[in-house]
Amino acid sequence: MSIFYNEFAIPGRHTINYRIRDGHRGFPARVVEVLASEDEIEQFARDGYLVRENLTPEDEILRLRNALEETLIVENDLENGGGRAFGGTFIRHLMDKHPVFLEFIDFQPTVSVCRALMGPCIAMRGMTARICRAASPNQETEWHFHQRLIPDPIPPLFSRPVTIDCLLYLDDITERNGPLCILPGSHLWMDRDLDSNTFEDYPNQIEFQLSAGSCVLTHGSLWHRAKPTLPGTSDRRLLLFGYGPSWQKESIYGTKPTNGLTKSLLKNADEETLELLGLAGYM
Repeated sequence: MSIFYNEFAIPGRHTINYRIRDGHRGFPARVVEVLASEDEIEQFARDGYLVRENLTPEDEILRLRNALEETLIVENDLENGGGRAFGGTFIRHLMDKHPVFLEFIDFQPTVSVCRALMGPCIAMRGMTARICRAASPNQETEWHFHQRLIPDPIPPLFSRPVTIDCLLYLDDITERNGPLCILPGSHLWMDRDLDSNTFEDYPNQIEFQLSAGSCVLTHGSLWHRAKPTLPGTSDRRLLLFGYGPSWQKESIYGTKPTNGLTKSLLKNADEETLELLGLAGYM
């Protein structure tokens, strides 16, 4: 079983026929049916993001909310953000903790886009839930980006890390309960510093107010922040999951369960599933 998605939320599609230049394995081929248009892939590469409004249907949103609440009840490893910069409650490694989240292992609206942008061999880097309660203070994030690994100066053979993060909202995002703000094109800035504790608006920022079930895909180096969840509004719950090349290590956050649910996929796993789990696809 896998998470359903609204077909109308994806206006374009195209096919990529990959051929890996590895003669020792017979130049393996991989056909990727990309759930995005070629123009959308080009726009992502230029601007660093892609928005899919109403991607997840209402019944699936309810199923994900219920799964999240069930996980909250039994979870012993809650991570509570501190201070103004990263408030809220975080639950890491969701795919190992509830079978509903395990269904994201081959979620084509995100998997296929990442294969179009990074190549056919990708792995999931982790799945996290973030819960921001409207009555609690400090439920916002500062301006930040996730791949803070760029040295100054840039070495001649520096290999820039590339990841893609997906934010799937389980609640409507309004002006008052913590809209997402991004700076288009900032993922290409390799010569600019971003200080910590930066919260002010930028003139060229884009602010997203989205309905529940919408998903935003962002480059791991895109500058972004979430505004506060103000009192008197609704909670803000979202799922955060990401992808990188299959030879890149997974997310460093949280402690992965030793006997998590992802192990149940190994018995009959094909090569693509093993890649998504980070267990194959090394070049």
